[in-house]
Amino acid sequence: MGEQDIAEKTLLSYNDVFADILNVLLFKGSQVVQTDELIDANTFSQYKAVDGDIKEQERDVSKYWNNGEICLSLFGLENQTRKDMMMPLRVMGYDGASYRAQTKKKAEELYPVITLVLYFGTEHKWEKPKSLKDSLHIDTRIEPFVSDYKLNVFNLAWLTDEEINAFKSDFKIVAEYLRAVRVGEVQEWEAQKIKYVEEICDLLKAVSHDDIFDSMKDFIIETQREKGGFQMSEFVQKMITRGRNEGIALGRNEGIVLGRNEGITLGEQRGIAFATNRMTSIMTSLYAQGRDADVKRAMTDSAYLQQLIAEYAQ
Repeated sequence: MGEQDIAEKTLLSYNDVFADILNVLLFKGSQVVQTDELIDANTFSQYKAVDGDIKEQERDVSKYWNNGEICLSLFGLENQTRKDMMMPLRVMGYDGASYRAQTKKKAEELYPVITLVLYFGTEHKWEKPKSLKDSLHIDTRIEPFVSDYKLNVFNLAWLTDEEINAFKSDFKIVAEYLRAVRVGEVQEWEAQKIKYVEEICDLLKAVSHDDIFDSMKDFIIETQREKGGFQMSEFVQKMITRGRNEGIALGRNEGIVLGRNEGITLGEQRGIAFATNRMTSIMTSLYAQGRDADVKRAMTDSAYLQQLIAEYAQ
């Protein structure tokens, strides 16, 4: 199990976070699911493969919802950063195994199984299949007879301000961060008390591949101790400041070359100043988008640096 999988599962396994996600994404912010109504469910299931061997599959996080009116509803949260062509088939397998387990218990009445796919990507929305039919090449003559199975995919970085503000748990911090990375700018959000500081930092580190989140744990704890809460804008601003400092250093090294490429006519000093400002802007944008690898490559690859300059000049 990868670092990112562990980090995502750890945070989402808490009942208050799990309930919060259901209430915002399924019930438009209404407090329908209560924390004490959730019961941990088995994330493992078995199936017989084509070769006859018994295989095991695992959901990311799975819980029963028991509120007295709805006897039992099994909700599974699947965490995705990379788009998966086979996701409809995977979800079918998970849900099918849950229904099959119910029949083995000879229950008088089956309960519904719902799976949510949480997409953590920030560059593009989920563009892979969202249903079984989308995954298949189907002759139009038989299409009406092929049963479909849809995915419930949520593009977290594209949630609206209203949806983000509806979160009551620490997951709001995750949504705020993903949105900031996508749009490339910091937005002022209301300060909140983060309950799971270590889990939040581990998740964002896994998503961004940035070690800065290790040092942010103490920063958040200290900020909350002094101010009673924490703003996501402070979180992102520290990353941007770091990006600006590294951008200035890179700008100084490349300033003369960049100035010449832009047609330096006002002297070497103005060329360096221009390059410094340009590189600060580019590096800041790259860090805000989580593109740390691009920053490091630009520092040693002048051709790639010119490519970035052309990209951001458009």
